[in-house]
Amino acid sequence: MSTDAGLPAHVPMTLWKDRDPAAMRVRGMYAGRVNVTGDPLATVSRLAADGVQLAQLDDMVDLDDPSGAAAVAALAVIRELTSHGIAVDWTLRMPVGPAGWRPLSHLHPPAAVYAGPAGDGIAAEWRATFHIAKCGYRLGPGFIEIRDRRTGAFRRLVIRNPHREEAIAPLLRGVRTTSLAPTVTERYLRADLLHQVGRYVWWTPYRIRRWPLSSTIP
Repeated sequence: MSTDAGLPAHVPMTLWKDRDPAAMRVRGMYAGRVNVTGDPLATVSRLAADGVQLAQLDDMVDLDDPSGAAAVAALAVIRELTSHGIAVDWTLRMPVGPAGWRPLSHLHPPAAVYAGPAGDGIAAEWRATFHIAKCGYRLGPGFIEIRDRRTGAFRRLVIRNPHREEAIAPLLRGVRTTSLAPTVTERYLRADLLHQVGRYVWWTPYRIRRWPLSSTIP
């Protein structure tokens, strides 16, 4: 498996320490700008520790991009922001189709989806069905457990791997499809654990940092 250092793309965004529109105008709530160019996990962890509550991405995420580097870099950042409970103001362009958004439906809902006439309906359903821990993972001794509710039904997957963190580390950041064995790519894509845009793939589940009570999620 590849040890790719990172994607050849950056994710510029503006930050606030509150997500309420009125509170965002209060002195001290604006948290500046950041351009994520390296490890999204470390960058977003630092933002969460600094009290960031809302991140607004500058650029639309375009799933039609034949390269895919910029989209995958942005999606990895959105995944990490969602994992930390940070709201994300972002927009998505995707191919016209009824179900292409569901592998992403565990991410904080976009403000708008551009997918032909279906876009507004997708955005509305995404907002209505989003909840915490919709598709997340935890690391155990020698295994990764994934709990997935993106389709509306509960699915639990367990990947047994003594080198679990090393195995998914490059995927969390996004890698070229050519850096993975075709069997690995096919298996993880089929399970919706990887999502491909152009020539890149990224690991879709986010780390569950606070395990929710069963009564808090559908």
